[in-house]
Amino acid sequence: MKPSPRSKILMIGNDPALSYLLGRYAEQGGYRIATVQLIPSLVEAWALQPAAIIFQSVEGLENSGTLVRDMADCDVPVLVCSSVTDQARARELGADHCLLHPLTYESVLATLMATNVQV
Repeated sequence: MKPSPRSKILMIGNDPALSYLLGRYAEQGGYRIATVQLIPSLVEAWALQPAAIIFQSVEGLENSGTLVRDMADCDVPVLVCSSVTDQARARELGADHCLLHPLTYESVLATLMATNVQV
């Protein structure tokens, strides 16, 4: 089943190429992405009503402060772009799933579907 076109994912990071790639994948999968460069407060993040949060890097996840913990309490899945070697660290930091490099449309969509990301 294809997700609703109103499904929105909050992406946090400042890598324009990765933002573009994930934006294209999301669009092809029926999702929309709202991208912010700086880690928002819980109030700011919640105002966007995200179906999920994607951190562009483990470092971004590491610097997220309490946002990840607070979003987990709201049942919003947290995903992070990472390498295989960073998976364990990402999980320790609160990621629900990892989008492993190299990112492909199939792997990104499969991860979103596995986390039931939809509105």
